[in-house]
Order: sequence, then C-alpha cells, then structure tokens
Amino acid sequence: MKKKMLCALALCAALSAGAAPVPQFDAPVASAAAADSFTDASIQTLPLTKRTLYFADGDQTGPLLVSHWTGVDLVCGGFGELSNALAAYSAEEAQNADAVNAQMTAEARQEREERLASGSPFYGPFERQRDIFVRRADSQVVSLMESVSSYTGGVHGMYGVLGQNFDARTGKKLALSDVCPNTEGLIAAIIAHLGFDYPDAPFMQSGSTLIQEQVRQLVADDVVPWTLGPRGLTVYFNPYVIGSYAEGIYTTTILFSQHPDLFADGGYGYGPASYAMEVQPYLVTRLSDSPRDHRLTVGGDENGITITFGGETVRDACSVRDIRPVVAEVSDRRHYLYVDCFDNERNHRVVRVYDLNLPEPACIGVQPMTFLASPVEQENDRKWFVMTDPADFMAVSMEESALYPPGTQVRCRVGSDGRIEFISVEDAKG
Repeated sequence: MKKKMLCALALCAALSAGAAPVPQFDAPVASAAAADSFTDASIQTLPLTKRTLYFADGDQTGPLLVSHWTGVDLVCGGFGELSNALAAYSAEEAQNADAVNAQMTAEARQEREERLASGSPFYGPFERQRDIFVRRADSQVVSLMESVSSYTGGVHGMYGVLGQNFDARTGKKLALSDVCPNTEGLIAAIIAHLGFDYPDAPFMQSGSTLIQEQVRQLVADDVVPWTLGPRGLTVYFNPYVIGSYAEGIYTTTILFSQHPDLFADGGYGYGPASYAMEVQPYLVTRLSDSPRDHRLTVGGDENGITITFGGETVRDACSVRDIRPVVAEVSDRRHYLYVDCFDNERNHRVVRVYDLNLPEPACIGVQPMTFLASPVEQENDRKWFVMTDPADFMAVSMEESALYPPGTQVRCRVGSDGRIEFISVEDAKG
C-alpha cells in the first residue's frame, strides 16, 4: 500500500495576532508547594487490568497475518457507569479486530499471489498491533493512550497513537473541549510548548505559519490525539502531521501548574497526590515542570535499557526483551521507574527498579516479580495488572522469590527506598 508522503511543516516564531498569552518557560514552577496546589488528596486511584489477544493466520504456503489487540477492565466496585463504558470500549475493539483481521488476511493473500505471479518477492505477513498504555486511572478520569501500528506491504508500515478519555464519575467519553474549553488559549499553549520542547526540530524553521495553521485546525476540529495525565494534558502529533516519518511522534504536555486557566471546572485541572503511569517505550513523557527537565524516555533491547530523564541519559547493560515501563510519583514528589521485562539470562520476567531522583537515573534493584497476571505458558491470551497506585497494587511473584511460591498474586507497595515491597492483605488499604 502506497503511503502519501507529506512535507515537514515549519513553526512560525511569533504567535498569531490575538492569540492568548502564554508564560515564559525559562522559569518553570519548581516548588513542591506549587505542585501540591494542583493535586487533590481526595482523588482515589482505580485498579485496572489489561488483556491482550493474539491472532495469526496463514495457509500451507506460509503466514499471512499476525496481529494483536488490547482491552481494559475496571476491577473495583462503585464506578458502574465507568465499568460499563470500558467494557463497551473493549467489546467494540474486539469486533473491529475480527473484521480487520479477516480483511487484512484476504488482502495479504491477494498481494502474495500477485507478487508470485509477477516474480516479485512477498515481503512477509501483514501486521496489525494495538496496545494500551494507561496514563491515568482515578475517580476523576480514566485516560488511555492507544499505540497502533500496521504493515500492509511495501518498504515500511505505519504507526501512531490515539487517545481515549473517560469521565470516571459518569462514564462519558470526553471531548477535548470538555477538558479545555478555551480553544484559543490551548492552541497558543501547544504552539509555544512545541517550540520549547523541540527547538531544533525541522518545523522550527523560520518564515512559515504552516505549523500554526496545522495545530489550529487539529485542535479546533478536536481530532488531535490527546490524553489527560496526572499532571497535565498531553497532545500527540503522529508521523507526517508536523514532521516526517523518520522524525517519529512529537508530543507536548500542557501542565496544570503552568496553565491552570485552560482547564474546565469539575476536577479536570487536578491530579491525585501520588500516581503510577505506564510509559510507551521511546515516546517522550513529561512528568513535571522541574528545572531539571523532567521528560522521561525509556528504550530497551537485548543489549540493555536506555533511560533519559532530567537531561541525563544512562545505559543499563542487561539482556532483556518485551520491556513494559511504569513510572511512579510518590507523595513527596520522588520519582521511580519500574521496567517489567523478560530477563534472557534468568529465563523469566523480572522488574528492574530505577531511582530517578539521583543526579542521573540508576538501577537500584532487580526484583523477582511481574505484572503478568495470566499463566506464563498462555501466550495467545495475556492478562496484565496495571499499576496505578504506588501504595497498593497487584503483582505476581517469580521463581527467585523467597517469600511466595512462583505465580502467587500479591498486593504490593512502593517502599521508602523505591523498591517494591510485598504486603499482606490486612496491610493493604481497603
């Protein structure tokens, strides 16, 4: 399938006349007191689980399609409308996956036949992947980032992210205007933050208003992907929107503490006192407005895990695969990173723990546990616990655990030093 290449857009140095003013970002809010003014201790984090189903199809000639999709479930009572909304959301994706899988299998078969008939090589099975990263799950908002990719022949596939956001009290799917009704102010803030976050990007070339026009159209039409995190609203610009395929996804976060006037009443401009948030590998995630530039990026391969945070990049040499990062902010504003991964040397999953409060990120432990809730041997239907509350979450003990047999589901918390502690049921909150 041919992919239409769009030229990279450029950013005008000045905002348009009449646009809402935006702050200067060379002096970000740094004090804990300022951050506390945009948190609400009464906000209750909600436990979720994710379920990923895998599909493959082919014939005697070879594979034609490999795909997977992910759904999400609420695992606590008291939020019936939200639970129904998430169930309907997952059921709809299940139906979409069935229909798309059938269509893509047929298209892959047709392409293979045509290529074989013409003497051209068949590049391999088509692919479709859809994963969910939980950005926020609490009594105010549940926000999900969908990471989607597909390959339908040719040199490369396509990828990008989408956002699904729900009011936890009503189950209503939120529009961007529900959260940020000041459209002009939001457009100005996004343009300014893009320039601040990516000063050397191609779209920062002078003398063009294309980027400004693009942001304005996407926001005004409410088609820009966005999620509402614990500390602000993040917008995503997929490949070809404001940059080339090779530039990847651009993101920028409008923090509650920097733009309180942009957020609607009803709790959308506040987050929980502490939180845990899933991180998509290689995608930038902003955690706060610290002067240290609290933007986090995590990547991993069989040679190690690379972490960039606070302007520092470290490489942790370890042989791993299938990394699943989660970042936690505890009540005193300390940050820790937990990377659930398959350890190739141990031949089972572990959680690698990183302290992000040091001059540079450092691994402070490798713990024999995982968030994989389904049996290890169950490869085509996998269930995962989602860590949302640093003080109370579920994990599963692995082979090297000295406290519980392998496969035991245990309630956990983030300890005072950042390492994960097992706790008994009576120690956990109600």
